Amino acid sequence: MLSLLFNKYFFPKEAADSVHLIDYEKLWQMGIRGLIFDIDNTLATFDIPTPPEDIIRLLAGLAEKGFGIVMLSNNSEARVKGFCDGLTYSHIWKAGKPGAKGIARALNLLGLDKIQVALIGDQIFTDCLGGNRFGVYTILTKPIAKRDEWTVRLKRWPEKPVLRAYAKREQRHGN
Repeated sequence: MLSLLFNKYFFPKEAADSVHLIDYEKLWQMGIRGLIFDIDNTLATFDIPTPPEDIIRLLAGLAEKGFGIVMLSNNSEARVKGFCDGLTYSHIWKAGKPGAKGIARALNLLGLDKIQVALIGDQIFTDCLGGNRFGVYTILTKPIAKRDEWTVRLKRWPEKPVLRAYAKREQRHGN
């Protein structure tokens, strides 16, 4: 019963070491047309005020391929607006993940159905849980850095057993 709950709500549909190692071509072939990106420790560490050049290039390349992009963060308006300044993608702050309100707003901005969207982030209890509850395709990335804001550090410890269970499942399935 517990493994079924983990499978449904906490396990991502797939995992990648970083946003650069996601197979976006495969996502396109699956019918994914919109990408919702978490910001902190997914695209950049929480203390970097603007996106690094490699992230700017990645996002531009994805947009050029036809993906719609939205930045979705639980962080403050100042943080998200500052990070997204100069980018042409929609962004949502204080998203309330794992709640559905921010994800629903992102889908509305993308103009897509949930089966056409992937949510990419580094946290089980916000990104994966929120995306899975809402019904979008979830991709878990490894956190970019070991350091986190204190609120996130509190969640990292209980994530460990979920990540171990996910790794064990993936190993059993040969992934």
